[in-house]
Amino acid sequence: MVVIRWIAMTRGRHPVRALEKAGTIAQKRGFVHYYERGPGMLADFSITTPEILAQVRIKRLRYIRCTMNWMEREAAEEIAGLKMFPSSREISREIWICSPEYAWRFFKVCDTGLCELGRDGMLLEQKSPDLKAGTATGTKTPIAAFPILTGDTTTP
Repeated sequence: MVVIRWIAMTRGRHPVRALEKAGTIAQKRGFVHYYERGPGMLADFSITTPEILAQVRIKRLRYIRCTMNWMEREAAEEIAGLKMFPSSREISREIWICSPEYAWRFFKVCDTGLCELGRDGMLLEQKSPDLKAGTATGTKTPIAAFPILTGDTTTP
């Protein structure tokens, strides 16, 4: 009789060096608690501050210059795992994308999609070379097509 055991396979090795480099970024934001690697692991580490608890998952990708839709498809498994954590202002579910050269992009997993974050954990305003505070260069009227995000919202 032959017994076949199913072993969960991952795509690639565990990003040890990426975790080390992410740890230095995370320590600037607050106290870092690393989780033990194992089956069913939803986050790699958490960042604790008096205001917020951030659950963070690291994902290595070959290309980090991409659209939000492409990112949601490429990291669908990690995003689904992070959505197991409750959504609130006090809990931030984050996915950090790392390139092979250790360049970083940071995203907050919201209920309706992803929002891009800065290294400090604050939402990035949508930026363009021609935009400054929501107005086009040379005009004084706000551009309605480019909304400015504030840090107090949980949706993109």
